[in-house]
Amino acid sequence: MRNRHQTQRIAVGTDGSDNAHQAVTWAIEHSQPGDTVVLMHVWHPYVYGSELGAVYTIDDSGAAALLDEEFEKYLPLAKEHEIMLKKDLVQGDARNALQNAKADLVVVGARGHSGLSGLLLGSVADYISKHSDVPVVIVPTKK
Repeated sequence: MRNRHQTQRIAVGTDGSDNAHQAVTWAIEHSQPGDTVVLMHVWHPYVYGSELGAVYTIDDSGAAALLDEEFEKYLPLAKEHEIMLKKDLVQGDARNALQNAKADLVVVGARGHSGLSGLLLGSVADYISKHSDVPVVIVPTKK
């Protein structure tokens, strides 16, 4: 049992999906007053092919807007539970970003946005559960 003066930093993967919403809610509701919950949204730059070559576009405005929306949505719940809520927009691969998050606990939904909705466990959740150096909570999908 942890001392009530030891606060935790909890990283939560969010992509705007219902499963991510469940993970964020779980993280906030299971945190202790004074803990910090960090909403992490990981995005990829776009590469477009063309006959003359590829166009590499770095525009994080859509990803930033999604993260801002998620932050505003959960701020009242975090305040209610006396939790510090932060956000982190990361360019790269979600598996690596969450694995390397400076956190005491990582929380993810069982599945995020994916074209393979039949998978029982998403690739990010599966990877993190096998490679994280800190405890991982995978919040199951509500039926």
